[in-house]
Amino acid sequence: MKKKISLMLAAALTAGLALTGCGGSKTSDTTESSAAGAESESAAEVKGVDVDTTGYLVAALNADIQTADVQKTSKDYEVPFNIFDRLVDVEVDADGNSKIVPSLAENWDISDDGLEYTFHLRQGVKFHNGNDFTAEDVAYTFHRLLTVEGGVNTEFIDQIKGADELLAGETDTLEGVEVVDDYTIKVTLKEPFAGFLASISSPGVSIYDSEATEAAGDQFGMDPAVTVGTGPFEFASWSFNNQLVLTRNEDYWKGASELPGVVIKIIPDTETQSMMFESGELDILDLDYAADSVDRFTETYPDQIVQGPRVGIVYFTMNFNKEPFQDVRVRKAVQMSIDRQAILDALYGGRGQVEQGIFPHGLIGFNPDQEEIKYDPEAAKALLAEAGYADGFDMEIAADSSASDTMTMALEIVSDQLAEVGINAEIKNYDESTWLETRKSGELGSFMSTWSADYNDPDNFIYTFFGNEEKTKIRSINYPDTEVMERVAKARTIVNEDERLAEYKALEEKIVHEDAAWVPMFSRLHLFAVSKRVQGFAPMWSGLSDQLFYNISLSE
Repeated sequence: MKKKISLMLAAALTAGLALTGCGGSKTSDTTESSAAGAESESAAEVKGVDVDTTGYLVAALNADIQTADVQKTSKDYEVPFNIFDRLVDVEVDADGNSKIVPSLAENWDISDDGLEYTFHLRQGVKFHNGNDFTAEDVAYTFHRLLTVEGGVNTEFIDQIKGADELLAGETDTLEGVEVVDDYTIKVTLKEPFAGFLASISSPGVSIYDSEATEAAGDQFGMDPAVTVGTGPFEFASWSFNNQLVLTRNEDYWKGASELPGVVIKIIPDTETQSMMFESGELDILDLDYAADSVDRFTETYPDQIVQGPRVGIVYFTMNFNKEPFQDVRVRKAVQMSIDRQAILDALYGGRGQVEQGIFPHGLIGFNPDQEEIKYDPEAAKALLAEAGYADGFDMEIAADSSASDTMTMALEIVSDQLAEVGINAEIKNYDESTWLETRKSGELGSFMSTWSADYNDPDNFIYTFFGNEEKTKIRSINYPDTEVMERVAKARTIVNEDERLAEYKALEEKIVHEDAAWVPMFSRLHLFAVSKRVQGFAPMWSGLSDQLFYNISLSE
């Protein structure tokens, strides 16, 4: 049994560190950077141990990771998905329905009031270094997530009692976490939060070895040798801007993977990725990285295309603080002026679904029976005339210069479609940092972006945008209905699932259809090309590019 490190010691070790108030969410409209940062190429050129990678699966990323420490990154998840486990996970059945399933927590009890979660942990689990997994590691992980310097992803556990005080530096203990015994841990929330299990299934709440992580210091996540988890693969080596190597964990508690390991190549050039796949040098090609080649690949390799939903929504905003968007008739006119199916067809070959609300296909709480927002430019013109804008009006569409070419083209199509009803929508380009800061201030004009699921619960979508005045401000929506926002906040506390989902359905109808507070655009399918020797590959439930390799095998 490994030496135990108390939370008081952990607090003492982090007492002098600066704290941050919130973490980042993984979205496609930001390019968040790990606070840890990447070391210089000369300092981190090669770390870890050389291994014989014969027979390994070969995958690719279009950019190197910044760290494997998920408490310091909100976007680099491919390595963490494979070297760490979480208390619970999301599993998708053959019909595409998802549910929360046990992982390091074998089972759990929830109190009738929804405040207390008692997790009964899996026994006999080992970290890669041979240390035993125990309740102390869970308590340490939660504490570190809220206190580590440069930390992000804190919102996934800030519902725990005492989390706010720990984040603010007002205490050095996390009141709502109690280690009952080596394999039982009780978590008390500050108020009921029905999405808590989904929240802690996110990669940002991966469980760490208290002893090894503390000993590694700031090299945790940077040096493969000291970055250990309980996952199906071990982090073997990292050749910066070249490749990452994962090796099979022979003692994995679920049973060893059939793959001996994975080589993840860093290949920024999409044409090079495509050529490597076609020459047999790459086993999995993320077609999001090769968007221009999707049609060719689907025609050339029809039996080697695997797809899954991106559980996320592309949306278009209107800022209530800017004229004339205070008028619901104007907002509804904008909704009806945009031909969303035409944009999906033109830019993505129709691979996806037009959405009608806040919750996309594939998300728990998705309502397939919502009222359709119809493309109707003539009705839009009539509404504009009724609102006093028969000759249209001028507006700004704010473009992030770091966004993809596809997003730029989408904005141009939207601008052209709005022009057809008399709205002069000028596209104004901002550099990325200015775009983000202006959006955060609540002063950004209309924009198009994507929100992808961090965890499989409607709260992750509706609360993010409409949970309170601050949240709607930092998205430059400035939705004014405080009564609705109070309902959104209260919905998180509804313990009865049927009642909670019914309230979300009503709120979605109110926000999107009655108030026309934003324009739901579409969700997309995520396509991958896989080599003929790959069996068992399935995209992540959320549609992320980051992949779990555990269930894959290779045939020669």
